[in-house]
Amino acid sequence: MRTPSRRQRPCQFRGDLSDISSNSPERLRKGGGNTATMILSLSLLLVSIAGLEAAQPESSRDALRSLLTDHFTTPRHHVTNPDGLDAAENFIYDTFKSYNMQVIKQVFSLRKNGDTFYGVNVLGLWPGRYFMTKQDKPVLLTAHYESPYDMSGVEDNGSGLAALLESARLITSQPCLQDYTVVFTAFDFSANLERDLQITPCATLACGCRKFVQNILVPFMNNSDIGTNDIQGVIVLDALLNYNNTPGAQEIPNEDSFQLVPGLVDSANAIRDDGYRGDFVAVISREVDSPLAAAFNSKFDEAGNSQYKRRSLTLPFTAITDQTKQDPLWPLYDGLTDADVKAFYEVVPDLKAIFLTDTVIFRGREKKWSSLTADDSMTITDERLDFLKKTTDAVTRMVEDLTGHKETCGKDPLTEFPGQAGYQMKGKLQMTDVTNENVKFTVHDVQPHGIVTVTLAGQAWSLDMIGMFDPLEHILHLHIQVPAAGVNGQYFGTISCKVLGRFHFHDSAVMFTARMRGHCGSSELTFYGGRGGGSGGGFERAGFMALYKSDDTGSSGPSLALPVVLSLLGGMAFSAALAAVAWFVYTRRLANASANSLPMKENQ
Repeated sequence: MRTPSRRQRPCQFRGDLSDISSNSPERLRKGGGNTATMILSLSLLLVSIAGLEAAQPESSRDALRSLLTDHFTTPRHHVTNPDGLDAAENFIYDTFKSYNMQVIKQVFSLRKNGDTFYGVNVLGLWPGRYFMTKQDKPVLLTAHYESPYDMSGVEDNGSGLAALLESARLITSQPCLQDYTVVFTAFDFSANLERDLQITPCATLACGCRKFVQNILVPFMNNSDIGTNDIQGVIVLDALLNYNNTPGAQEIPNEDSFQLVPGLVDSANAIRDDGYRGDFVAVISREVDSPLAAAFNSKFDEAGNSQYKRRSLTLPFTAITDQTKQDPLWPLYDGLTDADVKAFYEVVPDLKAIFLTDTVIFRGREKKWSSLTADDSMTITDERLDFLKKTTDAVTRMVEDLTGHKETCGKDPLTEFPGQAGYQMKGKLQMTDVTNENVKFTVHDVQPHGIVTVTLAGQAWSLDMIGMFDPLEHILHLHIQVPAAGVNGQYFGTISCKVLGRFHFHDSAVMFTARMRGHCGSSELTFYGGRGGGSGGGFERAGFMALYKSDDTGSSGPSLALPVVLSLLGGMAFSAALAAVAWFVYTRRLANASANSLPMKENQ
């Protein structure tokens, strides 16, 4: 379903995570103006098995061209073309969803002169193996989708969006489950420079990004065990299309000031010595960002095609504060961070973040920037597409390295998954020490690269879930694709709902043991915050699940009686998983436990 037009759109997100939108109209308030995760604690066997190969990701020039010409050519602006802005918003949302991501729209409001303006950030989460656990080390890839009010939108920022969506396509199409979560975000209300347009409500620049940082990212970190050091970094994609090899095409603003900053002088000299050609992508960062910048630089250099260069610009501060703005060189630094990255440097300065750009107005194009109109679309040449492609490939490979992507999966998901569409398992969900419920697990689809869609249902509830199957470890990771917002006042709504478990096989029998964590839609299905006693509650609580399927009609079926007894006797957090496997072995009358049935260590 679509969100209402920006003239009718309410603020769905008002300062805490309970307002994350599920994109359903009934959640949209008219007018102006715990964490659920199913985790089976596993002791992973480190093996190297030749098998299913994940191809080295490489973007498609045709795909990039199509994104630019078919979707990001027209202006996208709240005043001059709100319909174009809505179309881009919905296209990004639908694209993320088609890539099987968990998708969210964050609706926010800005005010100016008594008027209310609504913006929408579009988020796509690609959960990793450790999603919603304190072991997760997320990576964020961002671009803004609003265009300047009088421009076509191809360059600023259709090119950054094309890189974002193409990278998302490549990362989500790989057959191996990565370790860490990737968050793709498309921000609204990025620009504050509107020339003669006086009604822009975004006076501080990067307003959509700032709303995301303040109302989603910071609350998430405050209510979890994940801090700024655990987030590996943010990559901000700005305009990335304008390759102009003409001598004199590149301007260096405040060029004399560049000579005064050690982190800028080398690149300024290299640009001058190269005849001021616009043949590079600028990599803007701070010292704290150096590991992230080095990771990008390495992948960019490995991509070859040396006519497309990079220039590293390292800023001499960590945080943008009032004191930073008193520096005589602040006008230079201000210009170099004149984008969404500024919100990260101001609000969460300890978080690593780099900014990739072709420098936009400081690089010449077919027509002077000051005289552009909405009809003056940047010419999309093969050279420019290859320039964009190289950056897209470098970013994609960098993100895959950071998130623990595996190039060899070892086995084929289609042959390793226990069943296809219609396959069912039944069993019990142990919600507390004394309560459990019958549950049914129904498979709807299994795709070649391991994407699985299922329904998990109890007596009075049903969850449609999507996720990734790891064929090497037989691990299934599930989440709710379109989460509801603000359910029972829980942080993050049902975005936190997660099921993570493992299949065990013997003869014709299959068992699935898993943990359910987070907030999954009702108080009974809330496993968030309990035993740890930390300020945010953490991810300690979980529901334990054991499901069973057998072609042996003589089997008596699953029961959690033995697991519960052994759990009480064991007195250890992981004893329920141990008991479930023991139960499986017992009911199948195995003489010896197989490797797949060994006790599994709790994922702390």
